[in-house]
Amino acid sequence: MPEDHRSVKKTDSRPQGAPKPVLKFWKPSELWLFGPLLVLGISFSLVQLLTWGLPSLREARRYAPARCTVLERCLHNRIEGERTGYRPEIKIRYKDRAGREFVVNAYDKTTLDGDRGFDYTREDACKILAKYTPGEQRICRYLTEEPNRAILKRDLDIWQWLFMAILVSLALSGAAGLVWTARKRCHSLEWSAETKIEPDRVSTIPGVQQIKENRGTELPYRLPMFVMPVVQNLTGLALTLLWCLTALFTFFHVLRDRQDLLDLILGIAFGLIFCGVGAVGLVIFAKRTFRTMRTGATIIESSNVEVVPNRPCRLALRQSGPLSARSYTVALCCEEMTRYTKGTDVLTNKKEVLRFPLFERTDFRVSPNEPFHKEFFIKIPHGAMHSFMSESNEIRWKISVQIKTGRTGTITREAPIVVVPDTVK
Repeated sequence: MPEDHRSVKKTDSRPQGAPKPVLKFWKPSELWLFGPLLVLGISFSLVQLLTWGLPSLREARRYAPARCTVLERCLHNRIEGERTGYRPEIKIRYKDRAGREFVVNAYDKTTLDGDRGFDYTREDACKILAKYTPGEQRICRYLTEEPNRAILKRDLDIWQWLFMAILVSLALSGAAGLVWTARKRCHSLEWSAETKIEPDRVSTIPGVQQIKENRGTELPYRLPMFVMPVVQNLTGLALTLLWCLTALFTFFHVLRDRQDLLDLILGIAFGLIFCGVGAVGLVIFAKRTFRTMRTGATIIESSNVEVVPNRPCRLALRQSGPLSARSYTVALCCEEMTRYTKGTDVLTNKKEVLRFPLFERTDFRVSPNEPFHKEFFIKIPHGAMHSFMSESNEIRWKISVQIKTGRTGTITREAPIVVVPDTVK
């Protein structure tokens, strides 16, 4: 069964008929994992937004776009010691919003100052001038306070935007992790039943209220089915897609606006590492999401709300299509769990102590129009331990369905059953 992050009801002096509500949604290990991601992501995002984002937006609002015409290309130089620096300038003609016409020399923000911008070599400056053809139309941006000053090339600060995207992704990952674990916890059968323990039941036996409320069509009760949620895969797919788009945008920007060989090497290294990681993650999450959504629903119904050792219990399996699997296995399993504290973290060990095969078939196919039906009779061995839940130990009984859809793809769907001793009625 997929690990359900659950709270265990601690014993106190309260009567069993009024159990203490469980409000603990996350284990310490989950809080230490997702909490810092959320806090650090939000904190550094706010710092980046206040120190760079908002000032950049205010600076961008000082410029207004206008259509201009390229008139001439100029190359200026200045000798500084033993080095000669060059600055490209493009003479353009444009009109501001008031209809006034201006003819200025422009390129980037450095050309707004007559003493700056001489950082190019002659070769790089000539490459920049070659991109502009006299007579062509371009989009320039002029200062609203001083319409006679304009620029043709904006500095996008791509590394700042990438840093901002990474920080926001960290915050979203932390928030998504906390929401997902809390959601999985709330939908857990044992956690939901824990706050609804009936007065005449042993407190260490999980409740069955959720099973009682789910009526079946062939048998009286439908068992809740746990499967890897599609929301988890879709969240991972969305975050991976955001990573890929950011990496690709940065990669092409670096290659397009590189200044020397070092920029080219760094751009290729960035592309191989970050774009490669994003592509691998995109393929993995896309396959998982497609495989989970494509597989039809699995429904298991039971004749008894509780199972008693050495007494038969009837189960009905209904597998909907479409389904094409290399193997399809149904088994009765018993799993022991132990929780212990190591430092500030709470660790969980699981061990499967019993697996009794109920049904197995290779090259299993189910068409969308004809669901597969199968009935079983299970009998818990005499003397076997009943379902048990305490603060540190737990025994789970479940019906496990394993669907192998490919060489490495396996979908596991599990339905918990509650086993009670003969003395519990």
